[in-house]
Amino acid sequence: MEQYGIKEIPQKDRHSEPRHIFTILVGANLTFGLIVLGWLPIAFGLSWWGSFTSIIVGSAAGAVIMAPMALIGPRTGTNGPVSSGAMFGVVGRIIGSLIALLIALGFYALAVWTGGQVAVYGANRLFGLPKGDVTLSIAYGVIALIAIAAAVYGYHYLLKIEKILIPTAGLVLLIGFFVYAGHFDPGYGGGEYLLGTFWPTWMLSVTISAGAAFGWAPFVNDWSRYIKKDTWSDRSLLTATGLGTFVGVAFPLAFGAYTAVAIGDVTVPYVDGLVGITPMAYLLPLMAVGIFGSLGQSTVCIYSNGLDFSSIFPVFTRVPATLILSGIGLLFIYLGTLVWDAEATVVAFVGLFSVLAAPWISITVIGHLRRRGFYDVVALQVFNRGERGGIYWYSGGVNLRSCVAWVVASAVGLLMVHNDLYAGPWSGWADGIDMSWISALVVGGVVYLLLEAVLPEPREVYGPAASVRSGSLRAEPAPLIPDGSGQE
Repeated sequence: MEQYGIKEIPQKDRHSEPRHIFTILVGANLTFGLIVLGWLPIAFGLSWWGSFTSIIVGSAAGAVIMAPMALIGPRTGTNGPVSSGAMFGVVGRIIGSLIALLIALGFYALAVWTGGQVAVYGANRLFGLPKGDVTLSIAYGVIALIAIAAAVYGYHYLLKIEKILIPTAGLVLLIGFFVYAGHFDPGYGGGEYLLGTFWPTWMLSVTISAGAAFGWAPFVNDWSRYIKKDTWSDRSLLTATGLGTFVGVAFPLAFGAYTAVAIGDVTVPYVDGLVGITPMAYLLPLMAVGIFGSLGQSTVCIYSNGLDFSSIFPVFTRVPATLILSGIGLLFIYLGTLVWDAEATVVAFVGLFSVLAAPWISITVIGHLRRRGFYDVVALQVFNRGERGGIYWYSGGVNLRSCVAWVVASAVGLLMVHNDLYAGPWSGWADGIDMSWISALVVGGVVYLLLEAVLPEPREVYGPAASVRSGSLRAEPAPLIPDGSGQE
């Protein structure tokens, strides 16, 4: 069982490789939690080719945004939100922890929800078992408990799960393209556009695909921190992360859109419709993907939940933090399927975390590049040890430059949101096209650079002048209030 939690992983215990990042990103996405997102563009009224192009463009854009985040873990030995303390301050980095919690809880619920539906609806057709709320609730509970057990054991156990899923669930889904070919019409022209016209609806679909890709950004350092920083090049890590993100997201989304066209009726709930057109011989493998694919994604999300919760409340170690957040996630699962409108909930969820995560990513990546990869790994852990001071203490533990930039960018993004649930007051400036997360991404980086130029960050955060890329400054006590010397 993993013992470190959010503490720095010693170099001697780092036995992972860039290819393992690729494995996790592909394996964790072979789940109906992602596949059902691929159904949404068709449900929005797009044609097959409109849906497919939105998936490819969104997945590629998300992969490009996501990949640089993986470079931080090998240098800090800890997860992404804690590492972002170098840019946001050791207290201000809680912004990243809360974003990670939001995304992980949402995708955990979505994975278990869809996996349980596939299992129950398939069993109904094969064996005549009931498919009501009681049966679904039992299925959700079983899948969630297995995923929780795997997550408690830690990183190496979830890596084993993802390694198994690629040649099994991946192969089943690949075969599925041929299984449903008889129902698929590549000339499918779509229906009534959700947002009135093509481009706004297409851009909403791009947003969902991009969000599904760069939504992994707060978690990638959960895994890359197990990679030795001097053994593998940045290029190999960027390639593995970018390619893993693109393949892992585009493939299941395309399967979802493809099968949505095969179903042919967007008014039918996706899983119900898919099970209805599935040949009996393929139904059992499809149910297996529903169950075990859900374990792949939900295990990763629960594991990350535990790390992030323990980083906000250091009194909880990783295991009890994991159990607490798992219970909260299970509540979301039941609410999402038994109380809320599931489709509307998913669209709102992806839109919200995309706007909040995009500026956090841009600020973190820009900060990483400006620091040339230097991190004081001792100072990053100050808050987690219940101490004060160190080069990342800034003003009371908060770097106001990055935090203000994130608030401004998030506000701009929310004002530009445009979906069927909400249209922000600035959403019309691009003819109704949702530019929310793109605007938040750009504004966050620009405002951060402007504030840093006007009020430069303390020189120490860029490392020792004589040796930026080696060694580590020790965290020394620092006052909560600037002492008048010109430094914080």
